[in-house]
Amino acid sequence: MGQWKYSVLRAVSLLAITLSLFPAARAQGPSASPTKVIFDTDFAVPPQDDATALMLALKSPELNILGVTTVAGNDTVQRATSDALRVLEIAERTDIPVYEGFNRPWLHEKTEFATKVHGKWWSDEAPPMPPGGFAKKKAESESAVTFLIRAVERNPNEITIIAIGPLTNVATAIRQKAGFAKKVKKIVIMGGAFASLADGSGNVTPNAEFNFWVDPEAAQVVIRSGIPIVLTPLNVTSKTDFSKASYDKIVAADTPLTRLIKQTMGPWVEKHPTMHSQMYDQLTVAALVDPTLVKTKDLYVDVDINHGPDYGTSLGADRVWEGAEGAVKVSVQYDVDANRFLQMFTERITSK
Repeated sequence: MGQWKYSVLRAVSLLAITLSLFPAARAQGPSASPTKVIFDTDFAVPPQDDATALMLALKSPELNILGVTTVAGNDTVQRATSDALRVLEIAERTDIPVYEGFNRPWLHEKTEFATKVHGKWWSDEAPPMPPGGFAKKKAESESAVTFLIRAVERNPNEITIIAIGPLTNVATAIRQKAGFAKKVKKIVIMGGAFASLADGSGNVTPNAEFNFWVDPEAAQVVIRSGIPIVLTPLNVTSKTDFSKASYDKIVAADTPLTRLIKQTMGPWVEKHPTMHSQMYDQLTVAALVDPTLVKTKDLYVDVDINHGPDYGTSLGADRVWEGAEGAVKVSVQYDVDANRFLQMFTERITSK
């Protein structure tokens, strides 16, 4: 071996030893910028999952929340806006603007059935006072749809939309502004349930999931838009579990957000000490922050907009089937590391 080759090999060996002693040195370099997100939600204070999903997003430095857009679903859009403003105030994040969106789905009309199941998307009731009173800051004068379009136009292919309510706002932006869909980086959606996967039943009708059922026409427009989509359906959320033990860990920490959770959830939890709840919107946010938490499968997906017993049902399969020629390939979550997800959620929610 020549002296030159020996010197090179010796230098390489010393470098390898150095890196093994200081592994952090290998990870150094320019840190990735936080993902720009818009948080589209049918918000309400805890125990609604939208609220704790927003708390998780606020506690995730990987995300840069450009704004919160509200829509009718769990309750009225007026309450969604009022409660979102108040939670941001409690979290000391009034720098994040709130934009009010649609107070009704496109075509879905109020029915007797709708009044008896979950949600007040059909109502115009004034919002109840949030814990501690109404927020001092008001919603922006700009509408949710106008903000969505403006933000995406100014940040082409940089914004991920977190959509955890009915998709009325997003679908309207797609319809209103040509080219909008091509400029959205990605949309992560809590919605749908798939009979072709395990645990595929709905939660408002036998087959339909609530968010898609409230505004099926909007859901179909978004699914077919061409935006890269990741779905968190009921199939995967059925594998999550939020128990009283998890609640106790959270409220044991003393922060403004955990005090809010204790104030609003505490009375119900005390009456239901054996509670076990699925985690819906929280998983959508967590999987955006850490995609390794979930397993996904590409399916051709469409939404039934025919007014009948399957109105609002999402369907998915490995290939396009007769009558679903408009179905498009979507990344669908079907499994989750539930323990690691719950640990992440708990640690971040309780952080100061």
